[in-house]
Amino acid sequence: MVSFLRLVALAACIIPLFAIPATPEYGFHAKVRNLNTPNYIENSWIVVYRQDITDSQIDTHEKSINSIITKRDQTSRAAHGIKAKWHMKSLRGYHIHSNEDLISLISASPEVEYIERDTRVSALDLNTQDSAPYGLGSISHRSAQGSSQYVYDTSAGKEVTVYIVDTGVYAEHSEFNGRASMGANFVSGSANTDENGHGTHCAGTIGGSTYGVAKNATIVAVKVLNAEGSGSNSGVISGINWVASNAGGSGVLSMSLGGYYSAALNQAVTSTVNSGVSVIVAAGNDNANAALYSPASAQSAVTVGAISSNNAKASFSNYGSVVDVFAPGVNILSAWIGNKTSTNTISGTSMATPHVAGLAAYLIGLENLSSPNAISNRISSLAVNGQISGLPYSTVNRRAYNGAS
Repeated sequence: MVSFLRLVALAACIIPLFAIPATPEYGFHAKVRNLNTPNYIENSWIVVYRQDITDSQIDTHEKSINSIITKRDQTSRAAHGIKAKWHMKSLRGYHIHSNEDLISLISASPEVEYIERDTRVSALDLNTQDSAPYGLGSISHRSAQGSSQYVYDTSAGKEVTVYIVDTGVYAEHSEFNGRASMGANFVSGSANTDENGHGTHCAGTIGGSTYGVAKNATIVAVKVLNAEGSGSNSGVISGINWVASNAGGSGVLSMSLGGYYSAALNQAVTSTVNSGVSVIVAAGNDNANAALYSPASAQSAVTVGAISSNNAKASFSNYGSVVDVFAPGVNILSAWIGNKTSTNTISGTSMATPHVAGLAAYLIGLENLSSPNAISNRISSLAVNGQISGLPYSTVNRRAYNGAS
């Protein structure tokens, strides 16, 4: 930790820029929204600017931070500093590694709206089991009885791009026929492929030739989770920021991951939706209120819960008023890593989410839907109501359906 005397000396260098009040602790606890959150990453922080500040003010602020860090000893300089910057429509800010002394100083900056501890996020799959796929039959039939047939229009998401923010995608898998690629990798030191399997499984359900809802969709992987399926909110925000900057105002973003509530992560989702990209997210696997988690609680996203083959709420699936629709998420067969024909059967709201992400891509291609709001409304209007058992009263009883049969 930097000593108090050292902190005062550093603060003196930038008082004209930050207009720091006399009390060093001023605003720190007020501006750090999740100071005591569980599962936080030590010395890793997300700083969010006010909406009304100028680019010039941001530049001055960041130069001041860099000036402080360069005055530290070499060890501190290597470990600390601004690691990523975000300039989205509804979220401008940065990810910084620092101790609480510097964060206290940053919190006094009038340019800063709030600060969050960076927390861990993870892929939302559960146990692996042997089973035949049924999800495609469910999503293409209104009847409550299961079906082994998938009924769909042959357009099947053609010329629609789905961005999968996850563990990466094994693009060489035979399910993708050259339609999958790596867009960006935010996991430092990792290979530009899927080293876990989770992202490839999701991609297979979205756009695989055998297991996919939108069999002609283009798949772009954005890697934010490591080989263990773990990552950080800051890494996820960087991935979302990349999509918003590169999607050209259209397409679908699918996220089968989550952690505890994060206003910054939710704000990044909103910014991406405002840019024209539909965002589909997993409700989570804790059998709890999804409003307690992010990105599940992002109001602008389509939040997906999981059901089993008999249309019962999956025992693990989160629920509540923020959940928009349910889809198959128990014993889902899809593509996997290892070789070009590998498959795996796993469960989770992670598996339900790509059914709906694929459905979004399918509907965009079939009906030429052009806005996230239109896509969300269409998913809701097509959904089958009242067939799901085991749902709490506060949760919509709505099963995803493509309208084909």
